[in-house]
Amino acid sequence: MVYNKLYIRIAAAGNFDEKFLIDFQKELQGLLWDTLGINASCYYNVSNSGGIPIYKIPPTAYTPHVGKYNTQSLFVFGKQRREESLKKFGKAEVLLKVLVLVDFEIYRSGFAGTLFGEAEVGGEVAIVTTAPLENHFKSSFLIKERALKEALHELGHTLGLDHCKIPGCAMNISKDIYDIDEKKKTYCKECLNKLFGGYT
Repeated sequence: MVYNKLYIRIAAAGNFDEKFLIDFQKELQGLLWDTLGINASCYYNVSNSGGIPIYKIPPTAYTPHVGKYNTQSLFVFGKQRREESLKKFGKAEVLLKVLVLVDFEIYRSGFAGTLFGEAEVGGEVAIVTTAPLENHFKSSFLIKERALKEALHELGHTLGLDHCKIPGCAMNISKDIYDIDEKKKTYCKECLNKLFGGYT
């Protein structure tokens, strides 16, 4: 299947500033256009109401003894948002991914490190959290830059990319925020070749 357009439904949950979300959406869309060379449309809502819906955190996501929110519930939440979007497109076959953007700490069972996001390779839903991206300056610009890099990383997984060892590639593994800062907001040539083989 050849796609000439990529749709990203962004589902934000938590306490986000609307300006942050607007800037994030515009910049992510521009990055995807520039990086992939295909028409990318990032959007928040499926209606024409004009407002950005900010969802409540799914109550089933919180695990008290861990003190964080589990990603499994967030994947379910993301799949529900995807189903809503698919109804909008009707029977048209589209390349549609959902980016769940949250502002709280998340965890995956069996993983003890800091989790910035998660996605299944070739899956439909990516998750990114801004909670561990903050620094003591609470710079919204820096948080947004890091969130954009992690969004490219997790969305890359949904498009079929594995982790990459080429320095600077958005698909590099990030063990801490300093690793994120070392990455660029783009994919390396090797990763782009893999993407173009399957999606363009």
